[in-house]
Amino acid sequence: MKKLVLMLFTVASIAAIAQPKGKEPKMAAVFTKGYYVGLKGDTVKGEVAVNTEDITQMYKGFSFRTNPAGKAMPISTKKAKSYGYDGKHFTIIPFDGGEVYIEYLAKGRLNLMEYKYNGKVDGYPGIESAYFIRDTRPTDEKNASELKEFKQFGTKFYKKEIKDYFKDQPGIHSDLDKYTFNLSALIKAVNEFNKFYEVTE
Repeated sequence: MKKLVLMLFTVASIAAIAQPKGKEPKMAAVFTKGYYVGLKGDTVKGEVAVNTEDITQMYKGFSFRTNPAGKAMPISTKKAKSYGYDGKHFTIIPFDGGEVYIEYLAKGRLNLMEYKYNGKVDGYPGIESAYFIRDTRPTDEKNASELKEFKQFGTKFYKKEIKDYFKDQPGIHSDLDKYTFNLSALIKAVNEFNKFYEVTE
């Protein structure tokens, strides 16, 4: 038993000495098939690194490589206006004094989007979300330009803030809970709305 303890202590000591001082071990990047659209509209296919230590970084930029043997390059909002991977799609908007990527949660005539950032949740450091909505084909000519812009809305009085976007299908809007924000229910409502305006070929 003493020999086993001594051997384990020796192995642990060697492993500790072998670690370079001042450097924390980093997880190897995990890549998945993806794409980005350059500022001139050119689509580049390749792989996106998806295992960032801080998920909020994906809303500011991403690492991309054009082939598995290639080197990953950092891509920022200055190089790509949109990108995507694994069914997730992001687009660029001006926000918070700069430009960021926001993720499509539902896409069609109405777009529902989310931006995640480091903030506070219940007074503790955590990831917060900002939500946006826009109507890509508004029928209300009077407010068309306003409805086409990305509108940020809060979760407290969200139902009132997004009412105009559901004007053509008021029954869907009336089914939303007035007091409790439920993201899954809102995504479902937007997708239901969009079914009425799907483009069929």
